[in-house]
Order: sequence, then C-alpha cells, then structure tokens
Amino acid sequence: MFRITTFSDYREYSPAARRRIFAHLKEESYDAVRFRIDRAMTEVSLRRYDDSFMDSFFADAAAAGIKVVPAVSFHTPPWAGETESSFDEPETWRSVRLFLAHVISRLCKRQELAFFQILFKPEKNPGSDSMFRSYLTGKYRSLEELNRTLCTCYHAPEDISVKDAALFGIRMKTELRLFQHWNYERKLADLRNTVGDVSFQALEHAVFVSRKPELPDTLSALTLLHEAAESGKAYQLHLNSVSETADAEFALCAYACGASAVEYRDCCKVPAPLQLPPEPVRRIAADQELLSFLGKYRNLRDGLSVSAETGLYQSLATQSLYKAFELPKDLHKRSFRSWGRALAASSIPYRITGGGMEFPPGLKLMILPAAAALEEQETERLLDFALKGGVLFCEGECGHYDGVGACLDPERRFVAEATGVMEQPERIRLANKRVKYSFGKETFFLNAGEILTPYIPVKKFSETVTALNSGADLITRVKYGKGKIILCAPYFSALYQEKRNAELEKFVQRLCASAEVSPPVRILKMPGNAIPCLKLLSGGGHRMLFVFLPAMTSRCELEFPAGFWEKRMLTDLYGGGRFRVTQNGTAQRLKLKPPHKKVVVLYE
Repeated sequence: MFRITTFSDYREYSPAARRRIFAHLKEESYDAVRFRIDRAMTEVSLRRYDDSFMDSFFADAAAAGIKVVPAVSFHTPPWAGETESSFDEPETWRSVRLFLAHVISRLCKRQELAFFQILFKPEKNPGSDSMFRSYLTGKYRSLEELNRTLCTCYHAPEDISVKDAALFGIRMKTELRLFQHWNYERKLADLRNTVGDVSFQALEHAVFVSRKPELPDTLSALTLLHEAAESGKAYQLHLNSVSETADAEFALCAYACGASAVEYRDCCKVPAPLQLPPEPVRRIAADQELLSFLGKYRNLRDGLSVSAETGLYQSLATQSLYKAFELPKDLHKRSFRSWGRALAASSIPYRITGGGMEFPPGLKLMILPAAAALEEQETERLLDFALKGGVLFCEGECGHYDGVGACLDPERRFVAEATGVMEQPERIRLANKRVKYSFGKETFFLNAGEILTPYIPVKKFSETVTALNSGADLITRVKYGKGKIILCAPYFSALYQEKRNAELEKFVQRLCASAEVSPPVRILKMPGNAIPCLKLLSGGGHRMLFVFLPAMTSRCELEFPAGFWEKRMLTDLYGGGRFRVTQNGTAQRLKLKPPHKKVVVLYE
C-alpha cells in the first residue's frame, strides 16, 4: 500500500524549493506523490504538447527516490473553447484520446511511475442529439414501443432530441439521466481501452482512498470502504479519519478493505517554501512502523477474501429517478447506507449486488432497502433467487416504478405479482392520517399513504418493529418456491444513516438469524455501550481478523464457532501481543486486553 500526498502547486515553486520539498516528503515516509497532468495546460495547440513540467517533476521525484501517480484530466484548452463544446463530438473525443495516449506513451516506461489515475467525470451538458437517438433506438425495438413507454409522439427517429426531455414529462427525463450514465460508462471504457495494458489500478482493480472531511467515525469509513470495494463504482473514495484517531488506524481500516493507497492532504502547500514546518516525531515514527507492517504482511492479506451469505441490493434504477421522485431516491440511498453500517457493526459479511452484476454464489439472504424502481430483468433475477431457496427482505416500496420511472399499477408491482399480496389502502381502516410505531426506545410518527401502507390489515397503529413473524402488523412473511419473501412496510432504516443504533443492529441480527445466517464472530457483552468494529478475511485455511476497538474500551471478549482457530495461542501481527483461545463446549472464546493503539490484527 502506498502512502501518497498531493503536489498541486508544483509550477509555483522554484527548482530549488521543489527539491527541498521532495526531500522533506521523503523524510516523512511518503511513498508517492500525486501530480495532475491537465490537457488544458499541456496541449498548447492542436496535437502539440508542452511536457517540460511533466518531465521536470518526474526528474525531481526520481532524485528523491519517490514514486509518482500521474492524475490525468481532460479540461478543454483555452484555444479550443469555442470549437469543443461537448465530448460527444467525434473530433473532440479523438483529441482527448490522443492526449491520453501521448501521456501514457511518454510515462509508462519511467521507473518512478506508480500507477495512473484518470480524472474523468460525467458532463454537465445533456449530450448530443445523435448519441441520444442511437441510445433510444438501440434500447427499444420500435418507434411505437418507444412512444408507448415514454409517452412521446415521435414520427421518425430523426425527431428525437435531448431538449424534448422537458416537454414529455417524467419518463423522458428519467431516460435522459439513464442515457447520461450510460454515456459516461461508455466513455470511461473507451479510456480504459486507450490505456491498454498499462497499470490502471486506481480505476479498475482496487480502492483508492483520499483524506477529505466527510465521515464522522471509523465504522462509516469501514462501511464506505467496503461499499467501494464491492460495488466497483466508487473509483475514488473521500474519507477523513476520526478526531483523536491515529493515522495508523485509518490506514489499517483501508488496508483491511483492500485499498491500494491512502492519499493524505496536500502536505506541500505551505505559505513559504523555504520554511517547512516539521511534523511531530511521534507521528513520523508511527507512520514508519505502519509502513513496515503493511509491507511485511501485504502478501498475506492479498491471498484472503471474505465469504458472505448476505447480499445488499443497490438499485441503480432508483438512484436514476428524476427530481419529481426525489423521496424514493433519497430513501433508497439513506437506507442502503444504514443497512451497510448495521451489517458491518454486527460483524456480518455481505456482498453488494445489483446493477446487472451476477449474484455471488452462496447467498441466503438478499436485502432490498427501499428499491422503488426495478427493471424487469432485475425483478426476474430476484424472484429466481427466492424461488431456489433464498430469502428476500423488501423494505418499504419495492418495484413500484419500472426502469424509466413510470409508476406501475398496484397489481403489476414487484411484490404483488410475486406474492399476490396487494398494497391497497381500502384494506386498511385508518384511525388518523398518521401512523405511529416504535423502534427500540424511540417513537416515530409518519404520514400514512402509499409508501407506508402495511401489507396486511392492521389491528392497531402502535407496533414494535422488531419481531419477524406473521402475527406482526407491519411485517409479514410469504412463502415463494423453496424460499420466502419478507415484506416490511415502513422505512425504519433510513433514520440511522449518520449514527449508530443498537436496536437497528439487533434487528439486522434477528433478520439474518431468520435466514439461517450467523456472524462468524460474536461480540460478547462489553462494559458500556462501545462495540468494536471487526473485519474478517479468510481463505486457504488462513484467517486474518482486524479488531478496531473504541477509545474507552477496557476489555473485550469475542466468541467463535468450535474449530474456528486451530491454534490456542494467537499473536497480534501489529502490536506484537499474544492472546489465548479457550475452548468451551461448542464455542471458542478470546479475551482481549486492548493495547495502547486500540487495534489488534490476529492471523492464523
């Protein structure tokens, strides 16, 4: 794993100041420096490039013994501002690819190169009419089907324009957003083909982490790192370690999730280049110790993976709903993040699925967090999963909209078609316009309506949403093939996106237990309410367990199934301590006396 910093103001320093800064970074144990190479500053005229700063940067890095991460971006040069209005124009895109090919060919054989990072974001403009026409005609079999689905009235494909999205309503606007996402992915794949066999780790093979003020705690960092590594969509993840948390804990958290690098803030940006403030000696020593640990055990970690029986479904169709459907779009995003946090806090391994990805083998439980929009092929795959013995947990409205945001009739919705359970308001006698239910010690009042309609007739409106049985008012189970579908009307998980909640974690554990999914590590009762974060990797008979302990933890006890650890004495790879495993009947127990660093890495 590389320890990277950013050198954004390289052009503003004199050659002597640049060399002093590189020497300072080497003393601080940085492995690599990220340097942006922008087309707007490099391409001085059509197909003519000024590579002087690029070459001098690599030369200074080589003299200091530091690797370089070129971050290639594609802003339009000033001389081409009027002629290059969109990347969809063939000549403009050809210039972008030629610029990238020039940078790759010039730097790919440099010994100082660590890997390339491509900075390419979706365009703000809607795209060209010709590309939009090609996308729609390729997606729909005929113009009649297109008009019927999108509520349009085109007479010929040549009439289609991106400007029509504002005229034809919600379905057309949603289709335009799906096109923009497809167009972005297509261009990204085109850039990958341009790079070819050159290392492209930052986008394709690993998680790349940078330090920015985004997250409040280590659990959020662990959850988002896992999300990025599993989904493959978050090419660059912005995190910030907890206040009063050592950099070592943050880096180990990233290392446990398979990050290829940790990028720190711009350490070169100082008021006066001649006066470089020294860092505390304690932090430098801790960083060097961590780098030594990561280098020594990198091969061990790379050969391990996480087995999982739980899937967390990410609905790209729901995320693409237009502004008129902001509520289900926001609920899915918040619910998805809350389920990830609760699963991570409960030490339950899970896989992120959806977006056309194949379901990993061995899954027993699939969680659909408020997946309001589902495409037909995705619905069929989910039903097939339950038909073969899996458990589907549907929270809130699932499948109320099709892939382009059209609201389906009640009898044609995902749950109704599969189970025959209708979500009709006339089946419920409303006592008032608001539904009250309690979750743990908190009571919530939510507006009654389509998105909160219970799936079975209710006897009362005050209910504890924790019991998973057919007698519960707001949760019921329906057999489907060899498996079952669990229906839950309210969106209780969306309330806990930004904070940890013990009751939600207990609910997650109960849900997993009902699907015969049990965590490989069970956290026994600890003093206070602080619970450690665990990350387990296994494979080939070997296991590596990361334990991130809260700052105020005085002791911790973990329970494992019998035979989990073959050895009775385990060594902490990071801290060097030794811990004894005790066997008691059908379980193994491990008592931890937290070290000063509050991080334990056990390996067998």
